[in-house]
Amino acid sequence: MEKDNRPFYCYLDDFDEVTIIIPIKNYQDSNKYFLVGNDEIINLNISRKINLGLEIKLITHFDAYIDLGKTYFVENQQKEMSELHTGKIVRTELFDNIYSYKKNDLGVTYSVESSKFKIWTPIAKYVKLELISPEEVLEVHDLKYKSSGVWRVAVDGDLEGYKYRYRVYVNGKESIVQDPYAIASNANGEYGFVVDKSKFYQMKSESHFSGNILDAVLYEANVRDFTIDSSMDFKNKGKFLGFVESGIKTKSGLSAGIDYLKELGITHVQLMPIFDFDGVDENLRDSQYNWGYNPHQFFVPEGWYSKNPNDPYSRINELKEMIDVLHENGISVVMDVVFNHVFNEKTFPMEKLVPGYSYRMDRQGHLTNVSGCNNDIASHRKMMRKLIVDNVLFWVNEYMIDGFRFDLMGLIDYETMNELRQELHDTSEHIIVYGEGWNMYSSNLTDRMAHMSNKNVIYTIGFFNDKFRETIKGATFDPLSKGYSMGNTQEINTVQEMLLGSARNRFMFKYTTQSINYVECHDNLTYYDKSLHITDDEELIKKQAKLALSMVLLSQGVPFIHSGQEFLRTKKLVENSYISGDEVNLIDWKRREEYNDVVEYVKKLIEIRKQTSCLKIKSSYDLIQETEVIALNSKSIMLHLNTSCNMLIIFKPTTQEETIIIPDEYELLLSSTESYEVEDKNTYALSEIGTYIFKKR
Repeated sequence: MEKDNRPFYCYLDDFDEVTIIIPIKNYQDSNKYFLVGNDEIINLNISRKINLGLEIKLITHFDAYIDLGKTYFVENQQKEMSELHTGKIVRTELFDNIYSYKKNDLGVTYSVESSKFKIWTPIAKYVKLELISPEEVLEVHDLKYKSSGVWRVAVDGDLEGYKYRYRVYVNGKESIVQDPYAIASNANGEYGFVVDKSKFYQMKSESHFSGNILDAVLYEANVRDFTIDSSMDFKNKGKFLGFVESGIKTKSGLSAGIDYLKELGITHVQLMPIFDFDGVDENLRDSQYNWGYNPHQFFVPEGWYSKNPNDPYSRINELKEMIDVLHENGISVVMDVVFNHVFNEKTFPMEKLVPGYSYRMDRQGHLTNVSGCNNDIASHRKMMRKLIVDNVLFWVNEYMIDGFRFDLMGLIDYETMNELRQELHDTSEHIIVYGEGWNMYSSNLTDRMAHMSNKNVIYTIGFFNDKFRETIKGATFDPLSKGYSMGNTQEINTVQEMLLGSARNRFMFKYTTQSINYVECHDNLTYYDKSLHITDDEELIKKQAKLALSMVLLSQGVPFIHSGQEFLRTKKLVENSYISGDEVNLIDWKRREEYNDVVEYVKKLIEIRKQTSCLKIKSSYDLIQETEVIALNSKSIMLHLNTSCNMLIIFKPTTQEETIIIPDEYELLLSSTESYEVEDKNTYALSEIGTYIFKKR
């Protein structure tokens, strides 16, 4: 509650309801209350009185039209007055319906002759635009309200290079507000900038991806981590342009950087947040470190990764060039987006513009905190849904982004996810969408959220398959827990289902396209670090890591690799390294040399996957017809791909000796180890942990 000297507090909670809260020392039972404003005096009829202990709460109703753009006061018989603030009305369905805006022109529309500014705030009493010229001359312009909650002003002249922000009067005070639809800014998002899109880097290359998500090999990377290694010769370390520097070699002459990605064979790089985020100082690059899951400006690229964060064009053009070069090299770009929470719930522009609208609240009117970040975005509200849909379309149309990974997607409602998925499909059929589908709500909200339990209403969106991770790698939050690849064969039946994309007989999903298969990502212990909790046998860890990578890349579904996983990335046993700095998070290119045999093996696996259509079966019915998965007595698993592929894959997690008789017409295509014996042309004695791939001649 506000701490001021008003005799009481009053809130418009519905279109016919005002709540008045009176300190008990000021309360008189005989008082009557009136709504005064817009040349009217309106009776407030008390329907309920609630004693809160130190305060009295009155629920009142009235019969009149309230103009939300006008200032109203509640007055009692003693002529004591308090300005009426908007309360729960902003979370009513009627408010959402009346004030939803359909057009796609919020923010700034620039031309050489004039620029139009539009901002949504149905409850503001006035909105002023601060414009500051490149010569630091300040102008202030009044915006006019027209309809649907949108204020607008057109300013004549060429404003390119001007910085801007708004002064907005809401709920009794004027606030400085940044434009939530700004597409350019200076360092740390103090001001938005008016920019001329004709001066943007002109992108030339498009993604060549087919659009079938089963053809994707996803590779998660962080822009800074990828090139910040001090032992490497990247010129633009930690920046957008560093990510695509070619000709970079390790000390022994092996490929690094974008050349390495191209050589590895991945189809998509999934970039950890590249929108503007909090948690770092863009002017002091090395003073802080953050992964970036702290949304600040949704439409602005992150200045921490640019050469000059105070030049509004620098971050834009460098990101565009980075994406363009990746496309040129046959690599599509997935953007990691965070729409489940914001970094600072008080300073988020939408909250300043319409307090109480942007977030989910409990019955007591308190912000929910399911995200663990002190707020949860109310994606189901029309203007928050519009912000999300507008945003992903902007990144596709302006930056040619090829896909989206949604952070904590289970906190976003499935209507929003379905709408944006359809809009993206209408824009381009090659765009892929997937996210973290954990079911995190315990209330009835869970029925409407985009989590795995609601997979049947979001067929065209993928989910990180945490069951795959837990059964192959071991329990995430128990460092000593072993998964199948570490020799634990107790859940072998579940492992078999994982190999089939968790879709056979609809085990978890209806389609394998919904299963993002992984054992490692930016969160939690890397595979190597988890292994170190269990054993110090480096050779054993390497064999098990190769087995786990084999299972990721040779299972039905969509394979996902964490950058450096293929050369046993370590984060020095740090489980959550989101602020742990470069020393922990950097990609250590020396390990690319040390574990080059694993890298070479992964290259071959990726190539096999690309060439093997039977590893990319979509439907449960076809899986049953074309694929057999057999648990052997030794607890190894044999995957038999029938029909045109004619392939046998054996995943062996233990050193128990076993003899495998392979049909005469099959030959060994690839093995993760050389430790096997061929007793005759079709009998193999296997005694080593690893993966064995046989192909029909």
